[in-house]
Amino acid sequence: MTSTATLASLLRASDDDWLAGVLGRRGIPASGTAASIRDYFDLADALLDPESLHACLHRLDRRTLAALSALGETRMPTSAVRDSLGLDAAEVQSLLGLALVEETTEGLAAWPEVTAQLDSWSERGLHTPDPRDAEPASDPVPASERDAADHLAAEHAFTAANATAEFLFELERNAVRLLARGTIGAPEKRRLAEAMSVDENVLDTLVGAAELAGLAVRDGQRLVASPATEAWVGQRTAERWAHLAEAWAASLPAGIRPVLAERADTLWGEELRAWLRWNYPGGGAWLTERMTAGLAEAERLGITAGDIVSSPGAAILGGDRSRAVALLDAALPTPVDRLYLQHDLSAVAPGPLEASVDARLRALADVDGRAIASRYRFTSTSVGRAVAAGESAESILEFLADISLSGVPQPLEYLVVETAARHGLLRVGPMPAGDPESVSYLRSDDATLLSTALVDRSLAVLGLRGTDSDRLVSRRDRSQVYWMLHDARYPVAAEDARGRIVELRRPESGSTRAASAGPPAVDPHRALVERLRIADAATVHDTGQAWFARQLDAAIRSKSMVIVSVRMPNGSVVDYRLEPASVAGGRLRARDPLSEIERTLPLSSIAAVSEA
Repeated sequence: MTSTATLASLLRASDDDWLAGVLGRRGIPASGTAASIRDYFDLADALLDPESLHACLHRLDRRTLAALSALGETRMPTSAVRDSLGLDAAEVQSLLGLALVEETTEGLAAWPEVTAQLDSWSERGLHTPDPRDAEPASDPVPASERDAADHLAAEHAFTAANATAEFLFELERNAVRLLARGTIGAPEKRRLAEAMSVDENVLDTLVGAAELAGLAVRDGQRLVASPATEAWVGQRTAERWAHLAEAWAASLPAGIRPVLAERADTLWGEELRAWLRWNYPGGGAWLTERMTAGLAEAERLGITAGDIVSSPGAAILGGDRSRAVALLDAALPTPVDRLYLQHDLSAVAPGPLEASVDARLRALADVDGRAIASRYRFTSTSVGRAVAAGESAESILEFLADISLSGVPQPLEYLVVETAARHGLLRVGPMPAGDPESVSYLRSDDATLLSTALVDRSLAVLGLRGTDSDRLVSRRDRSQVYWMLHDARYPVAAEDARGRIVELRRPESGSTRAASAGPPAVDPHRALVERLRIADAATVHDTGQAWFARQLDAAIRSKSMVIVSVRMPNGSVVDYRLEPASVAGGRLRARDPLSEIERTLPLSSIAAVSEA
């Protein structure tokens, strides 16, 4: 029987987890062929398709490719594969999990289509592995260059961690709109790069790292902060960096990370590229592009400096996060918990601020520049934002006095007191239920401020109207009125029915953070498996003929012999060795070479079809 029929039978008999794993490793649903896969024969065809095989084979290392080449020449017992070809049990299972080999009681063999694909590599300008090819030499990192590389990598790591924090703070303020193709538009990239104090090419790496680390997630056509952001920004710089670096390392192609970990004490750059070309002879453009991008990402994240892997980077690649954090902590400046408050309403930190101090300060001021020494600026808007979140003039001034190395300047004290006094001059509260035209109210002792809001054309959608000298009512609810006034920079506060100030959160449609829980994403591999099972069950429970018809069609295409087991009227089963000629009208027409006659058999009488 053909490889297609044999593989289809194997896929049909496999369990759901193994089958979904094959689909995931081979990328079948992502390849655009999923819609055309109606049954296991279609799936077997897709797995044995030359382009699908090429996409899989060119990512395998030379030892695995050499083993596949040998298994294409002869079937080997599993023990012989391990002893003669040097593959361990996990590597044998990997080949089976990629649907590249068939396992029977007689041993392992590569599918003929796999062998044919390897034989065609020379036409593609690729090279099949030759055991005589010598492994490229690699030079160890000179001891004199290690310290300098670690110092430079630590600077990059510090920048990456802090710039990513700035990116996440920006996401919490305003979600980033994505273009139709899922990328960030040029104007938005320029804005983010300026806020993060990085070049736009570095921005792409950091946004990608934040997504890999689960800190930024896609919500439709928006990029928003995830629930994990709050815990991450509360960590010290080295912990933040380790989270990003681990996510980058975990995203490396299968088998690459342990190789890089083993070569962390050698020079990378062209020497590493030469070794990868030797070890992945089919890699071609994929390998070159991925490694060029990967090495650039590693440097921007502080995992490497030039062609040298940093000591913390080597620890991350080796899976020792604690050591990586300790090494980077020792290389970074010691965080400070005090800063200088200045008369121009700015604040300057003499070093990297403790995460808790930085987070509290951000609630009171806007970041005016990020580096080893960060700069902040206080404005009436920033202080008003803090007051709206529950701060008071007293709590703000107490905090500033506690962290200041220069006292609290009088202009800053005046700004805080005045802003806090103005905050809440307008109060928004709920009206009693019943009147759809009076859902919420807006009150103030400042009649001029109320009059201004009443005639403000930007607030016309609220439908404000006067009821007495100190109150307006609106057909919109309290939240809508509050946020429109807040965004228009009115000194507004929300209150409950008893007049107590409360903090309101923006409606979900304006949320800049992903929900902590939601419907699970649909796994395309599981979905395809489920579709195949349903289609197969419907066929089997109906007549069972469609499966046999597909097997026989495959034998007709390959002009191969099959064993057809036929149920006789007396209940017995008779096996015929046949060469199928056609399947039509629910009947099989086939040549019986033993008796030199043509047989016609109803599909309803066929009990099984197997390879001759």
